[in-house]
Amino acid sequence: MPPRANSFIRMKASHLILLLTVLWMAVGQAAPPRLHDERLEINLFAEDPDIVTPIGMAIDREDRVFVLESHTHHPPKDYRGPKADRVKVFTDRDGDGKADPPTIFVEGIDQGMNLAFSPDGTLYVVCAREVLALPDRDGDGVCDGVEKVFTLETTQRYAHNSLLGITFDRAGWLYVSRGNVGSDAWAVRGKDGSEIAGYGDGGNIIRCRPDGTQVSELATGFWNPFNLKFAMDGQLLLVDNDPDARGPNRLLHVIEHGDYGYKSLYGGGGNHPFQGWDGSLPGTLPYLAGTGEAPCDLIDCRRTSFPESYNASVLATIWNENTIERFELEAKGATLGLKRKSIFLSGDKDFRPVALETDSQGNLYITDWVLVDYPNHGRGRLWRVRPKPTAERSTPAAYHVHAALTPEPHEHPLEALEGESAFTKHTAIRQLTSNDRAVARQSPKAALRLAALLSDRLAGDTEQLARCLADSSPEVKRAALIWAGETLDSDFRALLDRSLSGEIDAPMFEAYLAAVENLSGSFAEDWRKRRAKAANKLKRQLDPNVLVRLAEDPDQSVTVRAIALSRLELSQIPKPAHAWISPLASSADDALSVAAIRLLATLNEASTIRFLTDLANDTTMSSTARCESLLALSKLPADPEPLLALLNDTDPDVVIEAVRVLRGHVAEAPVREALSQKLTHAEAELAEQLRFALDPATVERPTTVDDWKRVLASGGHPARGRRVFHTTQNMCASCHTVDGSVALLGPSLAGIAQSVSREQIIHSILRPSDHFPPQYQAWIVHTKDGAAHMGLQLDHKAGGAINLLGLDSKVRHFAAEEIENYEASPHSLMPQGLENVMPVCDFRNLVAFLSSLK
Repeated sequence: MPPRANSFIRMKASHLILLLTVLWMAVGQAAPPRLHDERLEINLFAEDPDIVTPIGMAIDREDRVFVLESHTHHPPKDYRGPKADRVKVFTDRDGDGKADPPTIFVEGIDQGMNLAFSPDGTLYVVCAREVLALPDRDGDGVCDGVEKVFTLETTQRYAHNSLLGITFDRAGWLYVSRGNVGSDAWAVRGKDGSEIAGYGDGGNIIRCRPDGTQVSELATGFWNPFNLKFAMDGQLLLVDNDPDARGPNRLLHVIEHGDYGYKSLYGGGGNHPFQGWDGSLPGTLPYLAGTGEAPCDLIDCRRTSFPESYNASVLATIWNENTIERFELEAKGATLGLKRKSIFLSGDKDFRPVALETDSQGNLYITDWVLVDYPNHGRGRLWRVRPKPTAERSTPAAYHVHAALTPEPHEHPLEALEGESAFTKHTAIRQLTSNDRAVARQSPKAALRLAALLSDRLAGDTEQLARCLADSSPEVKRAALIWAGETLDSDFRALLDRSLSGEIDAPMFEAYLAAVENLSGSFAEDWRKRRAKAANKLKRQLDPNVLVRLAEDPDQSVTVRAIALSRLELSQIPKPAHAWISPLASSADDALSVAAIRLLATLNEASTIRFLTDLANDTTMSSTARCESLLALSKLPADPEPLLALLNDTDPDVVIEAVRVLRGHVAEAPVREALSQKLTHAEAELAEQLRFALDPATVERPTTVDDWKRVLASGGHPARGRRVFHTTQNMCASCHTVDGSVALLGPSLAGIAQSVSREQIIHSILRPSDHFPPQYQAWIVHTKDGAAHMGLQLDHKAGGAINLLGLDSKVRHFAAEEIENYEASPHSLMPQGLENVMPVCDFRNLVAFLSSLK
């Protein structure tokens, strides 16, 4: 080959290599998240391998950026990173907008969560079970030695529900947020003998001096408050992740002695009658605003150099939605109010913002976990946001402020109780004297009588309980029932029935049943003696005779009877069960009838199937009862022949439910013929149901996620969707609940529409592995026989053994010698492809139902 040809080939090869290098760099380069304000700009300040899996961050007076790098966040078995967390320091000495090579400030930290500087310039780190001071007295950029401030004593080992956030006020008080520790017992003991402890309470805010003395509880009632910071006017703000079934995630204004509603004793769903979330539970405080899923940090924009229009705004990182949200706030009496909520910054699926902090110039820094994987994975980024050179700039405020934790007292607290602000009432109730309470108890206004009850409870005056249980207001009776139930004093059990006279509503009756549970059996004694590692595992048993008596009583309200019936299990019903239930199923009241039919569906007897078949065909019954009977028959070995006539029923809902039952018998010639005949003159949704029953492949369907979202964006019948949810084909009810009861394998969906949009609901069904809460991380245990076992809640035991909650809701124990390996699954436990087991109209109805759960 001529030399010229060789040089040409070499040149072409070098060009190809250069091109491939450029393409590789382009692919590897982080695509910056999109700012929703053209006056601002963002740049990548640092990325892996210089920083990996970053969580907390703090910036000192010299604008050095201290970042907590996680390596102990449930690392996979083959993780190649360091064995402990460390704090790295980033600077930009040459001002090129890129971090210089980092230095290591400290190593050897376990399950670090967040960082904060005290007013004297000492760095502190909060870890899952301890708070540490990290002094650098000689100023050489290296920690002089770790000093323990306090330890969280608990058997809980999950990092995301223990100690979480940390901040300081100008007076040097240290504030630490604690999660619900999985309902385990916990204690924090100060170095001066001060102590706080709990078992089954909610998360709280711990306040102490920087040396670990004067430990006290500032506020309680949180789920997992990931971080907290002061606004520039002194209000303590906090972001709280939500329970399984009680959205939304919360932005909160925290005040001294505040109770924000959640208690872990009553389960992770958040819907127990003694749990609150939105301030509707008597004596609890509301949130400022709902946030997106998995908020991690927040910051007052007055600490930035952003334009003045940001001065009344707070930003919050939303890990699970790849965004940073902006909350524009305004003064509202003793608290703040939300004016507007918007998206400040949004990224792709590999933008997972965690911490927010500013330097002295007002530049905003963001730590980015990058991947959806919760276990350590070796990726990470650090972003910087600031105004463009041509944009307006504000002067950033210094951070440490005087705390404003107690609202101003009221000159006339009784008058303040009649206002609308829960924060105003909270302060007024704590001011009431014994004379004030005596006046309020006799008031014709339920609000004043309720305030007197809450004040009596603070004073421990249980002599007032009997009177309050017989109050004319369901709200006062509800508060009295909660108080009586939480005394855990069985002497009050005999008083509870007083509440069943007069006006009754569903929340009050649910509180009655919960109080009876608390004061019956051994629950109170079990709680006092801590007979379970986690308080929410203690058994509360309701005497079934109480429910049977209430369900049978024709003098009780339908609300009471239906709720009592829904709480009964088949084994608790008087025998013969069918004879006892069927008259209730024939009730003219839908609530009572539906509750009875659902109970009948668990009774697989020929007489029950005949009864439900007759009920479905009975045109004197309501459409709701007939459809519920057909839903029950879809789960039983029903004879299809008596149901064929329903294809010509005048009620379209009944026809659709009949088609769904007959879908399971389509291989039988008479059924197929009847469905085919009906299809010849069917329209719209019914036609789609029939085509899907006869041959799903003939039904036209969207092919992409965006197409599905467009088709399902609106419309649907929530009542039909509720029945879709409960069908065996879709399997929704096998993992989730919608009535607030506990779900083991998936979150309860009661109230889901409070925090999740219709589009997000659609996406979570189509792509369940894109986003899921950390407590529902799926794990796979590989055993030496070659099998792979998937489940939830990987629990490490002594000697290398593992317990795994399997897909059958049973815990399986794997001895160490059985285990080959274990790993976090990249996929959710929720199966993908559910859209293929139902017609499009069913999917639309299901989405409409879930979107109605508020």
